[in-house]
Amino acid sequence: MATVLRAADRLDQPWKNGGGRTREIIAAPASTAAGDFDWRVSMADVGVAGAFSSFPGIDRTLMVLDGRLELSFADPASVHVLTPGAAALDFPGEAAVIGQPLDGPVIDLNLMVRRVSFRGSIRHHAPGRVLEGDEAPAALLVVALQTTSIEIGGARNTLERFDAVHLDAPSQADVTVSRPVLILRIDRLDV
Repeated sequence: MATVLRAADRLDQPWKNGGGRTREIIAAPASTAAGDFDWRVSMADVGVAGAFSSFPGIDRTLMVLDGRLELSFADPASVHVLTPGAAALDFPGEAAVIGQPLDGPVIDLNLMVRRVSFRGSIRHHAPGRVLEGDEAPAALLVVALQTTSIEIGGARNTLERFDAVHLDAPSQADVTVSRPVLILRIDRLDV
């Protein structure tokens, strides 16, 4: 089943540490910002430097959609600069990290998964078929980077910038996109 999640319908909520605001796209099960989820996808506006919220037991994948963001990690000491078009960065949710927007505000996309049960990834995807013989993930999201036509099992929808489609049975859907998109994949770990 496919669910269209419109960017215009997302509600702002405070960060767990109170230092900013985010817009949840989807979480399973439905969550609060406190971390009571198996997996969660959200977008945030980062306008000033500050510490990231701590999410023990969670793995994070972060991708910048607009702007440039410098992430400084305390342990091990490292600095990463994320930009649109670059690969996503994976890091543990409990890591001590400071985000510093460079040259103005930043919009980021954040995928968080409970480490003991799931693995997550965000990648750029060219126009065409979304699943090409992949083993079916537990969940799959398609996020539009610009106005995009998406066809799911013969039904066509138009997605505006940052709209998303959640596929909760991705192996059963024939999905194609007309423009480049982001694919967020959540895989269940065999434990």
